[in-house]
Amino acid sequence: MKKYCCDEHVDIGIDELIDELEIYPNLELLTEGEKLSTTCTYCEKKAIYKVSNE
Repeated sequence: MKKYCCDEHVDIGIDELIDELEIYPNLELLTEGEKLSTTCTYCEKKAIYKVSNE
C-alpha cells in the first residue's frame, strides 16, 4: 500500500497507514521526475512524499 502526499497531508498519510497496517510506514521523498506527474492522494497539490509499507 502506498499514498502520495503533499507537505500538508503527509501526517495524515502516515497516520492512516499506521491505523490500517499497524506498522510504521516508510517515508520517501519523490524524485524530480515523480514529482512532475504525481498529485497528493488527499488534494490536487503536487506530491512530495511517498508513504508506503514497501
